[in-house]
Amino acid sequence: MRRCLSLPFSLLVVLSCASPRGGQVQEASKSHGPLAQKLAPVGDFFRQAVARQKLPGALVFVERLDGSERYLETFGSMERERGRSFDEKTLIRIASMTKPITSTAVMMLVEEGKIDLDAPLGRYLPEWAHPTVLGEVSPDGSYSTRPARQPLTVRSLLTHTSGLSYRFMGPPLADIYARAGVSDGVGHTEGTLAEQSQKLAALPLLHEPGEHYTYSLSTDILGRVIEAVSGRPLDKFLEERIFEPLGMQDTFFYPPENRVDEVAVLYRLGPERTLERVPVTGRNLSDGDAVYASDVQTAGPRTYVSGGGGLLSTVSDYAIFLRMIANKGGHKDQRLLSPASVDLMTTNQIGRLRANFFDSGFGLGFAVNDDPARAKALGPVGTYFWVGIFSSRFWVDPGSKLIGICTSQFWDLDDETIDQCPAQVYQALSRQ
Repeated sequence: MRRCLSLPFSLLVVLSCASPRGGQVQEASKSHGPLAQKLAPVGDFFRQAVARQKLPGALVFVERLDGSERYLETFGSMERERGRSFDEKTLIRIASMTKPITSTAVMMLVEEGKIDLDAPLGRYLPEWAHPTVLGEVSPDGSYSTRPARQPLTVRSLLTHTSGLSYRFMGPPLADIYARAGVSDGVGHTEGTLAEQSQKLAALPLLHEPGEHYTYSLSTDILGRVIEAVSGRPLDKFLEERIFEPLGMQDTFFYPPENRVDEVAVLYRLGPERTLERVPVTGRNLSDGDAVYASDVQTAGPRTYVSGGGGLLSTVSDYAIFLRMIANKGGHKDQRLLSPASVDLMTTNQIGRLRANFFDSGFGLGFAVNDDPARAKALGPVGTYFWVGIFSSRFWVDPGSKLIGICTSQFWDLDDETIDQCPAQVYQALSRQ
């Protein structure tokens, strides 16, 4: 990773590198309205990216929320070795695009009066009653700590101002987390959310809660809060309270055995800088401080449900979730959140602090662009968005009434092809 008005219509753009069901997508039968012509330059951009092996494949899906216009085009293949294409039902690793879903679940419990955004985290998870902050770190890896001056809160977890971090974020906490067996959630992970919370609570925070923005395992801890408050495992809570009501039938942490072959193939650049499949070994792979695996959802312990990065989903399912958010918490006859809660989630809540990677504001689960100078890369002011470490991205632009998702199942922490998706879309639309 480099890295309350309802919208009358929206644009959904999705890029993916896999089609588990096989067979070439029939774009003509799935496209209607003028968007296909308007976004032709976007297709050219990703067609060239695939040809240059910048990505293994791509899918572009564009839709107005009212269904009046739709565009679908695919490039490359989901599995190069077998020539398999992909479609809207491909199971893809959405990675950190899991975070807005978990954050939505938290806000549902806030609305029910079961969670107080500003209560100390220790109220819900006793192990967090006395957090500490990292002091000096010695060359031998030993370190000092001091008691935190203020408690962690659910709000600080939602805004990534908690003081937690990720291993892939590097020093000074990467080695400390590694020695304690803390997982980033995109590799094989022994144990449960409860055990991860216990491990992290015994370690120091990078900084005082609320003082800085540090992208982190905060949303995994939120997953544990959901479990503690609701009395339900996180996967069951999301299934019962979000996926089933919205009709998201293809979103889960671990697929049924008969659907393993539908999970997209993950690629990376090999030694010769050409595309290769990420090995399926049942073990974790390392890339600097990052630890990941392509078969987390299909092999290994399958006991850890990462609220920050563990879900599989499809283009169709994630589109439903985004439509719900774009419509201020409602979808068809279902209402998950009030417009007021969605507004809190999708407007900047961190003041002058800046979110890692994007130099942007951050709400409660979503990054928010509040800087006109960043409009070309992030979308106009008011656009909210996030990304996934396996090359995926979405955004919602309330002013222009647009929604976009871009994803390619590709492991390359330095590649910026997917990051260019919003700019390509806005540039294409501006030519009309």
